[in-house]
Amino acid sequence: MTESRSVAVMARARRSWTAQAAGVWSLVFAAAGGYWAAGGAGFPFGAGDPRAVQVGSLFAAAEPGSTGLAIAALGLLGAAVALVMTRSAGARLPLVFAWAMSVGLVVAVPDVRVVQNFGYLFTGYTGLWDGPLLFMLFCIGGGALWAATAWTYQGGSTREPVRWGTPVTYAAAVLALPYGISRISWALGIPLGVPPGFLSGGNTTGAWVVESVLGGLCFVGAILTLGLVQRWGEVFPRWIPGLRGRRVPIWLAVVPGLCAAAMLIQAGARLYLWLAKGDIVLTAESWGSFGPGLSWLPWGLTLAAAIYAYYLRRRAE
Repeated sequence: MTESRSVAVMARARRSWTAQAAGVWSLVFAAAGGYWAAGGAGFPFGAGDPRAVQVGSLFAAAEPGSTGLAIAALGLLGAAVALVMTRSAGARLPLVFAWAMSVGLVVAVPDVRVVQNFGYLFTGYTGLWDGPLLFMLFCIGGGALWAATAWTYQGGSTREPVRWGTPVTYAAAVLALPYGISRISWALGIPLGVPPGFLSGGNTTGAWVVESVLGGLCFVGAILTLGLVQRWGEVFPRWIPGLRGRRVPIWLAVVPGLCAAAMLIQAGARLYLWLAKGDIVLTAESWGSFGPGLSWLPWGLTLAAAIYAYYLRRRAE
């Protein structure tokens, strides 16, 4: 009886903490919207985002006045819902709102810039950082808080380990390869999927490094994905000093994996939107420019599923 009461108290504490954090974030979100609605500088959408159309922003036509008011209203509503979620559990409407906020903030607001700048970060290039990107990162953080709030509010997952975890993990690892293969080919001077002259303008050491890094990240991602179903994804290998033989914390695989899945889904969804609108045309000579990127969306979805399966299996253990 005492043990179950302690578990209930801990669950309420987690729910309260995450809901409070989501509420504070929502108030900051509301304040930013009110500031822009009043004519404040730094509006991250529409005219305030010169790259909006280029990177597939869904808010390229947004106006500061109306959009700012909408952000302010949504933030205030979020703060109110978060307050309700600190004092109750299991109500359906707050839960639906929390998950909707999470998906909207993590998937709808960010665009290709997030995964683009993540890749360039490994080359040391930060020339494409801008105000809209920072706002996207702020929204992703808020989305993560709302997801944590929804997860703890509903009591986490009560499911047993699933059988489809291994095949979906292998599928995610395979889907990581198309983009990586194309980039490594370009780094080696092989015009895979592009006209022969496509690489001549970028035949420099810097371009070689960028293509190698972007392609290499995909292969590293594929290897790490396989770790979700390998022993070394659960116990640190012997060659890691200080950690050998210790259990890998679940969060160490789940948190980075979900971040990667979110970036892939964000960018991949934009590519399919461009394809549907006719902004992308794949031909026999130029399919390499965008074609390999079409694997991002299924890669992100299967990766998210693989991480969920990993979480269920590790938690059961």
